[in-house]
Amino acid sequence: MGISTLDQARAKGAVVEWDLEVVSLGQLRAAVRRLLAPLAGIGVEDAVQVCDELAGNAVVHARAPRGCRLMVADHGGWLRVEVDDASPVPARIRRPDHTGGRGLILVDQLATCWGVDYHGGGKTVWAELGTRGPG
Repeated sequence: MGISTLDQARAKGAVVEWDLEVVSLGQLRAAVRRLLAPLAGIGVEDAVQVCDELAGNAVVHARAPRGCRLMVADHGGWLRVEVDDASPVPARIRRPDHTGGRGLILVDQLATCWGVDYHGGGKTVWAELGTRGPG
């Protein structure tokens, strides 16, 4: 799937996926803004920042294949971001320095919760924003 599924995602709770090997981080940020703009209950710029940090970490620090998945509740008040990569190296908060290290600190502050699931030599780093609500 890709950016073309945005209209379908607006119509109901949906999953939208991007292949980070073919979609730039700028395209991802723009797509997240378009997807979330009409929905209530989620801070759009917070969601964009979380997506960008998780996807950027995968692009810079992990091996391909890399992908990003957004799950939006039909009521619009909950979002889950998942970024898959083929690296078993743990995602971890580290002390910021001149090379970076602020990304997961931001995710930790902006997201309701976040974590890492390991599978088949790779991992999925995920974060949730908002509340699931009914349904």
